[in-house]
Amino acid sequence: MHRIPLFLRYCCHRFVLNYVFNPSQILMTMKKLNIFAFTVLMLVGCSVDKGYQQSIQGTWQGVSWMVEDQDNRDATTVKFHFDGENYDAVLGGREEKGSFRVQGVKLYTLAEGQQEIMVKIARLTTDTLEFEMNRGGVKENLILKKE
Repeated sequence: MHRIPLFLRYCCHRFVLNYVFNPSQILMTMKKLNIFAFTVLMLVGCSVDKGYQQSIQGTWQGVSWMVEDQDNRDATTVKFHFDGENYDAVLGGREEKGSFRVQGVKLYTLAEGQQEIMVKIARLTTDTLEFEMNRGGVKENLILKKE
């Protein structure tokens, strides 16, 4: 006859006492696991995307501005400079500066004295940045090259 090691018998005995005869212990363990899982998800889900935040840094010059799939805007008058969490922009004859943040594929800019604006980052490589915008229901795509 095989003998069960003392430690294994002790573990089995504790399991039976704690979980089989005490269902509230199971609920407490599940509750702790749920709280832990929720906390991890919140920390991961609410973090800033440092990849895009770092990759977007530098000076970008406009090369193409398509409105409803027609190349009809002068993109050469557009320039962005991202430095840390601040940006400067020249948009035609208008200049603006303020702060920015990236969440997922969305770029949020907050110019001084204005409301926050969001554009979608459609593409970001080492030398190309493409914004997808919606101005009054009209789709616009702005492509910029890194200087």
